[in-house]
Amino acid sequence: MNKLDLAINIAKSAGYYIFQYWGNVDNVYEKENFQDLVTDYDKNAQNMIISKIKKFFPEDGFIAEEGNLYEKSKNLWIIDPIDGTINYIHGLPNFGVSIAYFEEKKPIFGVVFNPFTEELFVGIKSEGSFLNHSRLKITKNITLKESIGSTGFHKNFTGKFISNVENKVQRIRIIGSAALSACYVAANKFDFFVAKRANSWDIAAAYIIVKEAGGKIINFDGNSPKLFSKDSYIFSNPSISDKILELIKKQEGDL
Repeated sequence: MNKLDLAINIAKSAGYYIFQYWGNVDNVYEKENFQDLVTDYDKNAQNMIISKIKKFFPEDGFIAEEGNLYEKSKNLWIIDPIDGTINYIHGLPNFGVSIAYFEEKKPIFGVVFNPFTEELFVGIKSEGSFLNHSRLKITKNITLKESIGSTGFHKNFTGKFISNVENKVQRIRIIGSAALSACYVAANKFDFFVAKRANSWDIAAAYIIVKEAGGKIINFDGNSPKLFSKDSYIFSNPSISDKILELIKKQEGDL
């Protein structure tokens, strides 16, 4: 079984499974706080994904959101069964399944699937990125004032960031899914996406997709993000990456 084909099939299967209960979720639980929620469908979808992969590749390891699963392995799958759980609970359309595969901590491919829109994003090392089989490529040079961007939700950051950029960009959108927001950079729907603090499972698949589409990815220090721990992220069109970083550094008090 080809691992990429398996990941695509599983992402679709899990996506259609969770879509059955979208906006009609009975069992919702708090994790760290009332803004960090999980459902039985997150847990069921994660178990479904892992069990199917283990059937074909029993020696592989996993990093996954639910239960904070973190295994060490040469061959490693990084999984978010529902990225955008709060959207999912409230019947909003921005959510999806995220599956990434790494070897020796190097990204090999990533898959993000939104069952509502049926958008399937795929990024493959040295082969490019695709949205439903159409190649994705970030090639247009733009200025900050021509850009539309997105940010995640983080206390004491999001409001300040929007305030700092609202007169410098065309628009800012918050769609509530890190994976999809980053993939939209690869698809030229957004020109940048900023996340103050993201986990591996939030962005591992999107990281490959954006990188293979020609996007630039740095953290708030201007370095390569630490993919295997929480870190900050700027996914962007390369022509405005430095401008976004400069704005964030001023906001964070580093300049």
